[in-house]
Amino acid sequence: MKATVACLALMVVGPATAQNSDWSFALSPYIWVPSITTRVETDWGRLAVDKSHRDVLDKLDVAFMGVFEARKGPWGLIADLFYADLTQSRDTPLGLLFSRARMEIQAKALSGYAAYRVHEDDRVALDLMAGLRVYAVDIDVSLSPGLLPGQRLGMSTNWIDPLLGARARLAITDQWFATALADLGGFGVGSDLTWQLFASLGYQINDRWSVQGGWRYVSIDKPIDGRDVDLDFNGPLLGFTARF
Repeated sequence: MKATVACLALMVVGPATAQNSDWSFALSPYIWVPSITTRVETDWGRLAVDKSHRDVLDKLDVAFMGVFEARKGPWGLIADLFYADLTQSRDTPLGLLFSRARMEIQAKALSGYAAYRVHEDDRVALDLMAGLRVYAVDIDVSLSPGLLPGQRLGMSTNWIDPLLGARARLAITDQWFATALADLGGFGVGSDLTWQLFASLGYQINDRWSVQGGWRYVSIDKPIDGRDVDLDFNGPLLGFTARF
């Protein structure tokens, strides 16, 4: 796991040491406020717990994402990191078997893509991408006593998914632009299926700085410790990009 993460990091950061001025770089940190829907198979049925964007803000749970890109000519190397540490709860889960369910979820994912620009003109740039996403997920489920005594489930795993994707950038005016990205992966290698959609609207302040706001949806369908688990992160984001 550590070796894979190191390889992905080197794939992106390595070109920065090159003495070739043709390389360009961009760093984009974001604040992300996702709602989360978690569905876990238990011995008593399928448990589903939701947490809204407002709950995330009220409890100051952590969700962060950042993107680093190195580009030379039509080729690009992209690293995309997201980290979420969230707690969810709901009353009377699984009928009346339990009085309350509480889930603590920590999810980390590092994606590394090789991108090739298949089209570029004054308004539109289109990249096709292939790569890997490395996950580390920990889920702790606490079920408070109801008709049944209280129970606790802990699940933890790391895995790697292959990915295929595409990204498009549209220049709306000289300052305003839109970006969209989609990828699909897993294919039974790691996850049964994982996918994400990202869309943002940005404003170019100058040649170096831009700001953007948008939406990201990440979905994961993966058996963990013999139990089917679905995780959906879905919410708005706000960030900036520095180019150098």
